[in-house]
Amino acid sequence: MSHIPAHARRVFKGVLFDVYQWEQELFDGSTTTFEAIRRLPSVQIIATTPEGGIILLLEEQPFVGEFISVPGGRVERDHGPEETARRELLEELGMVADTWVPWRTIHHGATVQSKSHEFIARCCRRVQPPEQEPGERIHPFAVGLGQFLDLTADPRFRNKGLSDYLLRLRHTPGAVEKLRRELFD
Repeated sequence: MSHIPAHARRVFKGVLFDVYQWEQELFDGSTTTFEAIRRLPSVQIIATTPEGGIILLLEEQPFVGEFISVPGGRVERDHGPEETARRELLEELGMVADTWVPWRTIHHGATVQSKSHEFIARCCRRVQPPEQEPGERIHPFAVGLGQFLDLTADPRFRNKGLSDYLLRLRHTPGAVEKLRRELFD
C-alpha cells in the first residue's frame, strides 16, 4: 500500500474523510498533482460470550439498509482504537469484556486509504442497556464458531476484510482450531 507523503497538503477535512494533494515526480522527470483520501480508522470487535458464543449484529441503517456485522465503529479524531472498541461494545451491546486482545490491524487501499483495528473481546457480559444511535437498529445474536464462519461468507456480511481473512483461514490446516483458542482461551 502506498502512503500519503509527509509533504502532502490536506485540502479538505470532512467528518469521515480527509483529502490530500501533493506534487509527484513521474518517471520521465515531469511532475503532476496526486491526490488521496484518508478515512478515519475503524474498529471491529469479535465479541465472545462465557458460553462459547460469538456475538453478531443484524443491523439496519438509513441509506445502507440491512446487513450482518460484528460490533464496531469509527475511531474519533481524539480517541485511540482500544478506547473506541470498549466504547462501541458498551454502546451497541451494553457489554464489557473480561479480556481485550488487539488481534489485527489492516490497512486498506492506496487512493482511498483506511485502517481497521480488530479486537477480540472475551467473555462479554451485559452491564447496562444498549444505547443505540438514532440512525441504527441493532439486533445482536450469538452463534457458534462454525455458524460465525458461515455467516462471514454471507454477502450481507459487512466487514469484508474480516470476511476475506476468515475465508482464507478456513482453507488453512489447523487455522480454525488456532482461531478457536484465540477467541476462547
